[in-house]
Amino acid sequence: MILKLIIFFIAIGWVMSSLVKYFLRSKLKKFVDQVQESQRTENRPKARPRDGNVDVDYISKEKSKGTIRGGDYIDFEEVKD
Repeated sequence: MILKLIIFFIAIGWVMSSLVKYFLRSKLKKFVDQVQESQRTENRPKARPRDGNVDVDYISKEKSKGTIRGGDYIDFEEVKD
């Protein structure tokens, strides 16, 4: 009876370890795929404007309300030596 119990626990342990390995591999593969995709998007060359054109990034008014201010004016006085 004890021999059957030991064999049963060994079999259950083997099955559980196989399942854990399978699920860990699948989760690790998904994680690696996500990291590789994010690296591809970061390293993708950005479109450059043609010669003579200027590329301007705009901040929409909805995003800029209250978060970006014009700045402070500082008087400038030239000092001659």
